[in-house]
Amino acid sequence: LMFNNVHNSVVIFCTDENIPELAGHTVWCMDGTFKIVPEWYHQMFSIHVFKEGKLIPLVYCLTVGRDLPTYHEIFDNLILKAAALGVVLQPQTVICDFETALIPAVQASFPGVQIQGCYFYFCQAVLRKVAELGLRTRYLHEAETKKKIKMLMATAFLPLPEVPAAVDLLGRNVTGLIAALFDYLRREWTTPNRLPLWNVYNVQTRTNNHLEGWHLKMNRQAGKHHLSFYELLQLLIDEQGSTETLMQQVTSGRVNASDLRIKNNKYEEVQLRITALTAEYDGGTRTMEQFLKAVAYYVPEPITF
Repeated sequence: LMFNNVHNSVVIFCTDENIPELAGHTVWCMDGTFKIVPEWYHQMFSIHVFKEGKLIPLVYCLTVGRDLPTYHEIFDNLILKAAALGVVLQPQTVICDFETALIPAVQASFPGVQIQGCYFYFCQAVLRKVAELGLRTRYLHEAETKKKIKMLMATAFLPLPEVPAAVDLLGRNVTGLIAALFDYLRREWTTPNRLPLWNVYNVQTRTNNHLEGWHLKMNRQAGKHHLSFYELLQLLIDEQGSTETLMQQVTSGRVNASDLRIKNNKYEEVQLRITALTAEYDGGTRTMEQFLKAVAYYVPEPITF
């Protein structure tokens, strides 16, 4: 336990060794998970870094809120802790969720930082909207509805200027709740400042795979929703143990980047397939609709349905 405030509405778990490790990295990945947190808390917010191509978690925070003061409190305390340990936290790039409160808090705490979106987060946000609109059952049980929604999310793989036209193409003849989903996407995601955050045309989307894998692993190890505080604490202690083992192996040279990448073969196959499909689309051998239909097959499934 590194910090908890008077009301326990923000609780930070981090070791003294993890802070200098965090200070040594310029790219951070921030993440929130909701499924496994104790009832009173709204989320478990975590900060990860890449080490030898593998994403490792270094900081965990239980929070009641997801607002600006909450995130300021987290970053202020991490900065203070780092200063006490004689290191400076200066991320250059932060990959994070598209949460309205998180981005300004990151920018205020770490001036000059570049915010990078993540396709995995975009998909989860759209799928949350699917559930919110009451389309969950149709998504799970109607093949056509699922295909349409996945093709909509696959527009991220098109060249940036072509995305609005693709959304219009897919949105032709849609009615009711599906039309409402398209309206949401146009309103929230196709604005000039938002669109580049989730567009992954010719981008190697490694983060998505790592994050998706980590979420699934944590949910699987938890074995149920809403753990008690002490059950979650035990899970985090175990995860910290794995992190320390991995860091020691990398430091001592027992594990290198190629060893770690073996586990990501499945994701690399997907990446190669998407690269090949993109080349076909760019070369004119696939229409926009054919391209979206093919890429939709690789769109991530919902984590929190």
